Amino acid sequence: MVRNPYAWTKLANLVAVESPVGVGYSYCDEMLHGGACANDDVRTAETLHAAMQDFVANKFPELAEAPFYISGESYAGVYCPTLAKAILDGNEDPTQTKINLAGLAVGDPCTDNDSQADSMDMLWYGHKNGFVLDEDFDILWNQCGMRYAHPLASGEWAVGEDGSVSAKGSSGANYAPVVTHRTVPRRGLLSGLSMPTNKAPSKQECDLAHRKFLLQTSKAFDQEWARGFINDLTLYGPSAIVGSSQKGSLNYRIAQWMMSDEVRAALHVQAAPQTAWPGPGAGWTYGSNYSACNADAHPGARSMVDFYRDIAPRVAGSVLVFNGDTDPCVSYEGTRDAIQNKVGFDLLEGGAWRPWFANWTAASRDFLDAKDLLFGPALTTQAAGPQLAGLTMDFDHGLSFATVHGSGHMVPQFRPRAAYRMMEGVLTGAPLAPLLPADAAIAAMSDAEWSDEMDKWTDVAKGASD
Repeated sequence: MVRNPYAWTKLANLVAVESPVGVGYSYCDEMLHGGACANDDVRTAETLHAAMQDFVANKFPELAEAPFYISGESYAGVYCPTLAKAILDGNEDPTQTKINLAGLAVGDPCTDNDSQADSMDMLWYGHKNGFVLDEDFDILWNQCGMRYAHPLASGEWAVGEDGSVSAKGSSGANYAPVVTHRTVPRRGLLSGLSMPTNKAPSKQECDLAHRKFLLQTSKAFDQEWARGFINDLTLYGPSAIVGSSQKGSLNYRIAQWMMSDEVRAALHVQAAPQTAWPGPGAGWTYGSNYSACNADAHPGARSMVDFYRDIAPRVAGSVLVFNGDTDPCVSYEGTRDAIQNKVGFDLLEGGAWRPWFANWTAASRDFLDAKDLLFGPALTTQAAGPQLAGLTMDFDHGLSFATVHGSGHMVPQFRPRAAYRMMEGVLTGAPLAPLLPADAAIAAMSDAEWSDEMDKWTDVAKGASD
C-alpha cells in the first residue's frame, strides 16, 4: 500500500460506507444467527439514510452542520440518488435528523434502462471501438439478434456457497449472450449504424461470428478469464485480472490488507460476523427495484432519471453525473442520453458541450515505483500542465454531465488527477469549464472573432485547472 497524492481526503473529510448490508464488514441481524442479508434498492436507501443520520447525530455531532456530499460509481448510480432523495425527504420531516446535503458526484452510473441498453452491451462496445468488423457486427446484432449484456445490468445477484457471485441469467458465466431474433433491431443508440436485413442466418453463421467476437474481444471483455488480454474496466490500461481472490492483483492486495489484524482493530470490526473482505458471504442476495441496470424491471418502474428530476432542484449545490469515455462496463453515450434527453432540464445558457481541463502535475519516481500498475496508468514524472480532462455540459437546477477522457470504469483510480480536479469543482459548486457565449452570440461572430474568442476561452478554461 502507498499513500495517494491525489486523495480526496485533502479536500474534505471522507466517509466510506460499506453498502449494501453484508458487503465488507457490514452485517445485518440475520448474520448474527447464521443467516444472510437480503437487500434491494429501497432497503439500501433506507439503511444508508439511517446510518448517515446516526453518523451526524451520535458519532460525529460536530459535523452535523457541515456540507454533506454523496459520491459513488457503477451501481452506486442507484445508491447515490436514492439516498439523496431519502435525505431530502427526511429533512422535511421535523422529527428526523437533518443532513446538510450540498451536492452529488455520481460516476459511470446505472441510470436508465432504455438509454443504456445498447451502451452496456459488450458487442456494441466492441464494435464502437474497432474490435469487431462491420460485417461481423451486422451478422450478430441484426441478423442473429445476439446481445452480450454486461452482468451489471442483470438486476439480481446472489452469492453461492463457494463464494462466487452470480448474476441472474448468466448461467454461471460473466457474459452469456441473450439471443433474440429480430428482423428489425430495437431503436436505440445504434439505430442507423448498420442496416437491418431480412436474411435468416444459419446457426453455423451465427456461431462463427460469435466465436470470432469472443477472440477479438478477450471473451467479450471478460473480468475473470485468466488469459484475458484487454482490460475490462479501462480500455487503454494494461490487462489484469481484478478478482480479490487472484494472488498478485490489486484487489487481492487490498483485500489482504483490509483483513489484517491491524486494520480490523482500527475499524473496530474484530467481532463482526463477516471475516472475509470484501464479501459478501454465502446466501447474500440483492434485487433491483428500479429501471436502472435491471433487466427485469417492471413496466413503468422509475429510473434514476426520475430521481434526478426530483432531487436536483432541491440540492443546495451541484449534481454532477460523470463517465469515463473508454468505460467498457457503462459507456458514456447511454449515460449522457439519460441526463441530456430524459431528465428534461433545459441546457444552461452557455453550458453547451465543451472541454474541461485538469493540471497534469508530475508524480514522484518513488510513487510510480510503489503504486500498482492499474492505478493512474497515465501518471508520469514529467509535468505536462493543463490537459484535456473530458467534455462537459450544464443544465438548469445545477445538474451537469461530464466525460473523463481516457478513463475507464473507476475514474479516481484510472484518472486520479482529473478526478481530484472534478471533486474540487463539486465542492465549490463551480462548473468544470467556463460558460460559453450564448449560441446567438457565437453564430453572429465572424470566423476571426470566433477564433479570438476560442483563444481567450481556452486560456481561461486551462487556467481554471491550476
